[in-house]
Amino acid sequence: MWNNKLDIYEKEWLEVVFSSRNQTYGAYDLRRQSAAATNKALLTVMFAVALLVGGKYAYDRMPGMASAPVIEDNIPVTLDQLVIPETPKEEEVILPAEQPVQKIAQDPPAQELIRFVEPVVTDRNRAVEDVASQDDLKDKMTARLTLKPVKGGSFVAKGEFGPTKELGNITGKASGDPNGSVLNNGEPFVSVEVMPEPVGGMSAFVNWVGKNYAYPDRALEQGIKGSVIATFVVETDGSLTDIAILRDIGFGTGDEAIRVLKKAAKWKPGVQNGLPVRVKYTLPIKLNTF
Repeated sequence: MWNNKLDIYEKEWLEVVFSSRNQTYGAYDLRRQSAAATNKALLTVMFAVALLVGGKYAYDRMPGMASAPVIEDNIPVTLDQLVIPETPKEEEVILPAEQPVQKIAQDPPAQELIRFVEPVVTDRNRAVEDVASQDDLKDKMTARLTLKPVKGGSFVAKGEFGPTKELGNITGKASGDPNGSVLNNGEPFVSVEVMPEPVGGMSAFVNWVGKNYAYPDRALEQGIKGSVIATFVVETDGSLTDIAILRDIGFGTGDEAIRVLKKAAKWKPGVQNGLPVRVKYTLPIKLNTF
């Protein structure tokens, strides 16, 4: 039997196993040098460990490397120089003086006034105030307040709200020419609360102009057509003044427009703050040759 104490890494065993094999390199060479390689590795590790332990020991024994002792400092600190800041004073809130409720001075009007509400398109359920109907405005004058007439009262005049209780009124004293406009320094308005309109309506007035306008012969011969734009002022009594032509297409068309407008009946005057006022009006007159 084989001796169980035999080492398979002994050279005799290697010679037997690799007797008929290539012994130049490979497993044969590794097995042959395994013992030497193991010893070298073991010695390398032992040397590294010894070097680390010795280095640490030598480092701890070097002068000046000992840790400094911790000294507890229990010396009390006196805060003699501590300055406590003063608490800032709260600013006193000054409330504005209450203004008295504005009072509206009312001169008794001679004619019944009805409040003019500027029309605003909105939903019915959002409406704040209804606009007065034509029946409500009949035999009344529009103003900023609805007031009943008083016998012997003053005519409705310009009035403004004032900034304080004692200043301002809604219906003031009239001034100027009773037959003229006291607003806008007598200059004609371009837009007012109640615009002037012809008696019978604008459609009837346009038809009247068309029937009374005589197409000039020269314009007919030349086949002239287009729009003549006329301008005029509706006075406080409804008469048309300051008639002029803003755009003329020539051949006597503008002169004929002036002639027709001078023959026009009085209009309903424009109204501002309950007063009849002068209003500048622009009217286009369209001309065709057929």
